[in-house]
Amino acid sequence: MAKQTSVYDKAVLKALKGSEQPLSAYDILERVRGSGIRAPMQVYRSLERLAAFGHVHRIEGLNAFIACSEDAHGHRPGFVICRDCGSVKEFEDRQLADIAHRAAGKGFAVEAVSVEVFGHCSDCLVVAENRRAR
Repeated sequence: MAKQTSVYDKAVLKALKGSEQPLSAYDILERVRGSGIRAPMQVYRSLERLAAFGHVHRIEGLNAFIACSEDAHGHRPGFVICRDCGSVKEFEDRQLADIAHRAAGKGFAVEAVSVEVFGHCSDCLVVAENRRAR
């Protein structure tokens, strides 16, 4: 973990790593209350630091956070999100960032590229198909 993380940051990151689903700041707060975190602002500050270090990502469409699945931080991932079970898979495609930079053009400094693909995962598609077959 990066040099300036706190005990609170570690608790927040542990909560995210222990979750199968993205968590809102309030979900995280419920999971970390025993670590001394008592207010949403403490969670938001930790999330801000962890995101700056590349340890967590915000899923804009869900207003939730996940732990980074990559060992190398500082990348710009996209996310595939199942509307049924809420699972999130992280991916990275350098071409997406390149497209964003080309689309922005000269004289525009790209700060972030966010790609969120919503749909249905293979497990949920099988469940839906089995229901239809009955």
